[in-house]
Amino acid sequence: MSTNMILGFTGLFALNSNWNMILVIILFCSIVGVTIFIERLLFLRKSEIDTNQFIIQLRTRVKSGDLVDAINLCEEKKGPIANIVKHGLCKANRTQEEIEHAMEITGLMEVAKLEKNAKVLSVLAHVAPLIGLLGTVLGFIQAFSEMRMSGLVDISATRIGEAMEYALITTAAGLVVAIPCVLAYNYIVSRIENFVLEIRTTSSEVVDLLVHQEQEY
Repeated sequence: MSTNMILGFTGLFALNSNWNMILVIILFCSIVGVTIFIERLLFLRKSEIDTNQFIIQLRTRVKSGDLVDAINLCEEKKGPIANIVKHGLCKANRTQEEIEHAMEITGLMEVAKLEKNAKVLSVLAHVAPLIGLLGTVLGFIQAFSEMRMSGLVDISATRIGEAMEYALITTAAGLVVAIPCVLAYNYIVSRIENFVLEIRTTSSEVVDLLVHQEQEY
């Protein structure tokens, strides 16, 4: 690669030490990360219900034989857990295996909704430092090009300093984006794991409730 091509390539990114394409890309990554994190938080909060109170209300309706009212309760509560239980109630007159299968299939779909876009945070956490590293490499290329083209006599400490500063800023910017993304991703995953645990516990209780109710009849 010729010197002119290298300088042209680095010049595309190094508009100045404070604002360049690398920093714009990193800024875009940060905006995407914040948007996804807030969206997931709102979705998870909207999906939460008081599971214990829901089970008590559900047990009262099922034991009284009012499955229609129990299904209506699920529709009122909404959310992943209520939707899974609803599909189990719709199979109340079937075998235990059919009830479990219906709830399992619905559970997989609901968990997929909970996990939607969460992986993007993990991707950003890995990509942002690499983008910053790219900026660092370009900054060092520019610095060494300045030294080689200027020579030891006419070397410009200011321009070399700008190139080095640019290199370090992009690395720092990439880490500033990556670290919060790692924390946000792990937080979202922990919330989803708690949801999955609640789903399994609630599904097991509902299956037992429906099977025992059927045996009583």
